[in-house]
Order: sequence, then C-alpha cells, then structure tokens
Amino acid sequence: MKTIGGLLILTALAGCGAADDYSIIALGRENSSGSHTYFKEHVLGGEDFSSDVEMLPGTAALVSAVMQDQRAMGYGGIAYLTGVRALRVKKDPASPAVAPTQESVQKGSYPIARSLYYYTLGEPEGLAKAFIDWSRGAEGQKICSDVGYFPIPGLATAGASDAPPAGKQTLTIKGSDTMKILTSRWAEKYAQLHPDCAIQCVGGGSENGIKALREGEIQICQSSRQLKPAELDEIAAKRGKRPVEFAVALDGLAVFVNEKNPLQEISLAELKSIYTGKLKRWGEITHPSH
Repeated sequence: MKTIGGLLILTALAGCGAADDYSIIALGRENSSGSHTYFKEHVLGGEDFSSDVEMLPGTAALVSAVMQDQRAMGYGGIAYLTGVRALRVKKDPASPAVAPTQESVQKGSYPIARSLYYYTLGEPEGLAKAFIDWSRGAEGQKICSDVGYFPIPGLATAGASDAPPAGKQTLTIKGSDTMKILTSRWAEKYAQLHPDCAIQCVGGGSENGIKALREGEIQICQSSRQLKPAELDEIAAKRGKRPVEFAVALDGLAVFVNEKNPLQEISLAELKSIYTGKLKRWGEITHPSH
C-alpha cells in the first residue's frame, strides 16, 4: 500500500496531543538574522513571513523547540542540526529532492546552499588580514568540516601561513549567530598558534554585525548573507572606505523537523506556502514521505 505523506504524518502525530488538527508550527529566525533575510529572499521570493511564524533568537533555539514538538519545523545552519532531521529539498516539482550534504552544497545542487562571509572596512590589515588569510587557508578550511560547515572548493591552496604583527594584538568580530560556532573555533585555534593574539567573537545576528561595521566598532563583520550594493554604498559613504567581502565557508541552510516526524522531503513551493501562511496543516503535504 502506498502511504501518502500527509496521512502518514497525521498517524505519526496522533499521539502528540495536538488540538488543532495537527497544524504546522513554523519557526523562524528573528529579523536581525542573516538567515531570516536569506530565507525571505530565496525561499519566500521577497514576500513577508506569516504573522503565525514564531521568530526565535538563534538556530539553537529553533532546534530545541523542534526537538520538543513533533508538529514544529525550522530552518538554520547545517552545523546546528543535532537531535532533529534535515529534509531533502526540491527546487521545483520536476527536480529531485536533495539533502544538504557537502557534495550537494559544493556543487550547488542543494537549492538553498549559501556562502558565509567576512567583511572589513577597506582592505584588511594587521591581525585582521592574517586571521582572514589563515581561515581561508588549508588549516582554516579543514576546521569548516570539523565544525559541520563545508569548505569552499579550491579556496585553500598550500595553506595560509601569514603570522600577525609582532606584539599583543586584539581583534573583534561580530555578527551572524550561524557563524559563531565556526568563528569561535577558528579564533580558539588561531590563539593557540599565536598566543599574543586575542580574538573576540560576538553573535547577535548579521544585521547587528553590519551595523557595528558601519559604526566602526569592529574590525570584521561576520554575515550569513551577502551585503547588498546599497548597504555597501551606505557604509562607504559613512566610513570613507568600501567594505571588502571574503567568502570563508559554505552552508546548506537546512530545513528540519522533529525526528519522529516521518516527512523526508519538501519543495521550495511548499516551504513558501508554509512560511507565508497559505499551507497550515501537515495533512496538506501530499508527496510520499519515503
């Protein structure tokens, strides 16, 4: 017997105590997040999120919420997915459903793959330059895989060995919560290699990192989305230097569900319908779950 996804989900969720006919609980990132902006642009096509979507402050919070409720769905950086299951994503009805693996992200076949970025005011100098060069080198790119993100193909050559200037050096990096795991690991390793260097990594969301760069408060902004030309122009006008962009890693923006939810795949069109409030119940997802 062929089981249709919606019917299977209703059966699986029957024990969760839902009083609303197994409504989808759609969870998203707060609007200070680069993931929020990326999802809105690349999945929702610029449309607004439904007012029913609950916005949470960080991917870890989304993961925790989905772990606790079989009706919930969230999205976020692939490195955070512990205790939940990523869905395969279809670009369109005629396309195969693709999982966010290193191969699919690096080849661009996963529909919502993205780069992760560092931005500096003008060309970086001193410790900022040395740290960015190292993170984009062989050792830094290997750490991408260790953490759960993906290295950029061809970026790491023989390895960056640039050392920081002599003496005590400090560096402040702020922005994307998605990138905090990776930047913190890079900072920890770099400090082991160069004990005179103190690198502080602060989250708060990509938008807050962009604001801090615009105000000249930090040396490096970490962002899970690419800055727009208007943002680059605004910062250049205010600071007298145009931001310089460095892609430092790849991420599959994962869509995830509770491990007890049998759904295995979803299309971009269905995701858009869910997060804009047009598709509200698990039973409305009709493609096979296996």
